[in-house]
Amino acid sequence: MNYDIKIIERGREYYRNGLVKYCIKFGDFIYGEVVGSDIYKVKVDLKDYFGYCSCPYKYNCKHAYALIEAYKNNNYIDAEEIFKNLENKSKEELLEIIKNLVVKNYLWEEFLNKDSLFNKGIGLLKLIPLERKNIYTFKSFLRNQFVKKAKDDELLKIIYEMINADLDFNNSDVVESLNIILDEIFKRNNKDVIKKIINLYRKHKKDLWIVEDYLITHYDNYFEFED
Repeated sequence: MNYDIKIIERGREYYRNGLVKYCIKFGDFIYGEVVGSDIYKVKVDLKDYFGYCSCPYKYNCKHAYALIEAYKNNNYIDAEEIFKNLENKSKEELLEIIKNLVVKNYLWEEFLNKDSLFNKGIGLLKLIPLERKNIYTFKSFLRNQFVKKAKDDELLKIIYEMINADLDFNNSDVVESLNIILDEIFKRNNKDVIKKIINLYRKHKKDLWIVEDYLITHYDNYFEFED
């Protein structure tokens, strides 16, 4: 389990002090909210206990380990129980639940026929050459919205678009934006996408120099991905 000893200790303290608001098991993941300086949304993969968190630390943090502690102590609810309970409710009761969820969590966009997040990303990219500070908006968009919901091919396409936008890939903010996308790509480990990234890297080494670091870190021999 890839957690620092101090992180584990702090996570256990968070759990013991009742700071895990809830823990839900659904499929191979547990989901929950943990109270810290803010209320953080946490997701943990039960196959390897890798944790994702909305806190600044992002991965394998004390909040994720607190959720793991809740699960290990059987202090969780199986999502199957929740869904079985919903099956017994009337149409009117279900509509009331959906309405409350939409209003409380501002989920109106789920019911609107709006442009995709990918198209929004392209729109933000086009603003960067007009005013450099727009890179911060683009970077925030990637981190907080795009990579979480993007399909594998969209993650790849946004890198193509960054190259076509003629960005300065020696700029630290551009590099950080690229890192956000690459982190997600290599985390998903879709071999077809990795192959395309390798090919793209070979064509654009000047811009995509950071890709080599990912390949060295993740694979002893990345040529295994060649056809």
